[in-house]
Amino acid sequence: MKLIALLSLTLALSSQAALPPEVIVNRPLSADDSRYVYPEALLSKVLAQSLGAKAPAVVQSDSAMSRDRVFRELQRGQLIHVMAEAPKPGWEEELIPVRIPIRKGVQGYRLFLINATFQPQMDRIRTLADLQHYPTGSGAQWSTLRVLRDAGFEVYTSPNYEGLFEMLSRQRFQTFSRGLNEAYRELEQFSPRYPGLAVDRAVALYIPLPTYFFVTPRYPELATAIEEGLEQMIASDSFDAFFCDHHRADIERARLADRTLFCLPNANLSPQTPLAREALWRSEACGLEPRRDCGNLEEMAWP
Repeated sequence: MKLIALLSLTLALSSQAALPPEVIVNRPLSADDSRYVYPEALLSKVLAQSLGAKAPAVVQSDSAMSRDRVFRELQRGQLIHVMAEAPKPGWEEELIPVRIPIRKGVQGYRLFLINATFQPQMDRIRTLADLQHYPTGSGAQWSTLRVLRDAGFEVYTSPNYEGLFEMLSRQRFQTFSRGLNEAYRELEQFSPRYPGLAVDRAVALYIPLPTYFFVTPRYPELATAIEEGLEQMIASDSFDAFFCDHHRADIERARLADRTLFCLPNANLSPQTPLAREALWRSEACGLEPRRDCGNLEEMAWP
């Protein structure tokens, strides 16, 4: 009887250890950094979907961290457990990627923040070479930095997220590509400090760019719960509804059909990227379709 009780206790403890008591996600870099509101809310819904009342709460890390530090801490699995991020070298190999693009690739539509006085030059762009003539900005640790440099752009970088908006305002570079889901919100947040900024209305880039939940290898069962919850939400159409609630207004405002669009390959992506599963990149409810005018996206994804 004592052995049975001990085994039962061991099994109970191991079951509890399969998931952390709280799921820790990255803290935004500042009060103006709204990039993680959607993935944090989605993660809570996903865990509730797969685990029900047993779902752990989602909380933010005690301090904000750079992406490179987040990567190191995710490997350890103590200070942070999950981050929503675009793939970069090492992330898919060292962490557990849940390969479902939680933003349906909408972040791959890149709009440009500019100084409003620069709009006439943007209106005259007809070719990618025209656009490459102007220096652009990027975070020093962003996955899109490699994409822009591979495509031939002159890129100025900073490790400081908010500092990039000041650099643009000071015309250290002329364009600053932001995800369709980011550009208008960032303009609203930063225009009081930098009133001359605007979202360009003429041009867009398209990059095959998924955002995955990356999970610490310390808790593989957490990755399983996230994947199962996402698949259940996809099957019930509640994922698409949640996505549209957060992105419909930006998709409509971007008026992609009225822009000159240039397609760029993304060498950060692995052959496991689910580009062939078109339903993961589409939302008929809010007018988002896979880019067929860019050719074969699988050929755009890796060398």
